[in-house]
Amino acid sequence: MIRHFHIRAIALPMVLWCIAFLAGLVVLTGGLVRGWIESESLAERKFVARQMALSGIALGLNPAVENGSPLLRKGDKNTEGYEVKITNESARLNPNFWIQSGNRAIFNRLFANWGASLAEAESAIDSLQDWIDGDDLVSLKGAERGDYERAGRPGYPANRPLKHIREMESVINLAPLLAAKQGWQEDFTIWYSGKISIQHVTEPILTALVELTPIQCQSLIEMRVGRDGVENTADDQKLESIEAVADFLGAGGKQRAALLEFFDTSGDLRRIESTGWCGGVSHKIVVIAPTGGAGQMMSWEEG
Repeated sequence: MIRHFHIRAIALPMVLWCIAFLAGLVVLTGGLVRGWIESESLAERKFVARQMALSGIALGLNPAVENGSPLLRKGDKNTEGYEVKITNESARLNPNFWIQSGNRAIFNRLFANWGASLAEAESAIDSLQDWIDGDDLVSLKGAERGDYERAGRPGYPANRPLKHIREMESVINLAPLLAAKQGWQEDFTIWYSGKISIQHVTEPILTALVELTPIQCQSLIEMRVGRDGVENTADDQKLESIEAVADFLGAGGKQRAALLEFFDTSGDLRRIESTGWCGGVSHKIVVIAPTGGAGQMMSWEEG
């Protein structure tokens, strides 16, 4: 009798332990399954968001689809859909072009508008010059291999033109100015080479480089967008010459000189930014391509 009682006394904790073990196993398995389901759901939403972005790119590349078209937005960010923004790459400043042209004034004006001192701007420009040129000669306030090695960054500078504007963040003396300027990437390009297009330039660049007043900027933009009030559409008024633009704005002296030095009426390169959504997940694709659909795409970036 005592032996039977002893066996039952041992069996009870074993049963309880097995129950606890199985309960823990169920919880663990449930957590793993739930995590797997969530992972699969996230992967599916990412896939759908990318497909939505691709749909937007296909529309943006179609020359028949104009900026402002209702086709360029579909759905809702909380469900699924896409939004496409079409701008022009010729509205941006190409560092390779301006450095190789020997024009420092455009950088001085831009950096001054950002709030940089003359000394900071000169150091940044010299360092950018040393990054882009093909020699190891140090500019007055620039940086060459020895400076990068002392900073723990051997193998720099590249001594070639920039292949992506993100490289600018690696340029000694320029990097601090970029870090302090939110959205600096919107001012630059490496895809369009030439003077900035007055047909597409944005108000911030006009203000920084030409010091146009808000009224002058608004007058120019309203004049060139045409009756529909939308940039980059068929009814945009084509600007014939920089001199005519200066006359229209009543620009004289420094304003006229800056317009003639930094701007041109040519330049047309489509920039398509398509963002796709699905269930709170987004995916963005940026494409640079010739306007009109002729020619190969120049750049494709996803993120």
